[in-house]
Amino acid sequence: MIESVGGAAQSTRTSAGSSLGQLDSDAFLQLLVAQMKYQNPLQPTDATAMLEQTAQFTTVETLQAISETNQALLGFQQTTMAMSVVGKEVNAFSLDGSPVEGRVETVRFTADGPFLHLDSGIEIPLANVIEVSSPPAETE
Repeated sequence: MIESVGGAAQSTRTSAGSSLGQLDSDAFLQLLVAQMKYQNPLQPTDATAMLEQTAQFTTVETLQAISETNQALLGFQQTTMAMSVVGKEVNAFSLDGSPVEGRVETVRFTADGPFLHLDSGIEIPLANVIEVSSPPAETE
């Protein structure tokens, strides 16, 4: 179950890397070496500017790591929330936007997040739930 959530985090990680044009530490160092190699010896590159570029790159890497951690935490939180509603009554909106209600029987984990399977046979995304309640106590 958690593997699917991890897969969602992995796909997010890949898209985050794509948004930066796949510039990783090695590529940055190669660019830095090339910049130093081809600089004009009569007008050397300002050391302050190089340090600023390095600091900016470090900041971007740190923000990427924070984003990846947040995505993983969100996945685990969604997993926990979805599992906690099994056996409970929910009011929600179906995929077509119509209101539905029913008891959650099972949870299916996908790259798009958890989907709740209701006793009525309808499957809804966890994000579409608007109300959760305990089922009424059975009388003898």
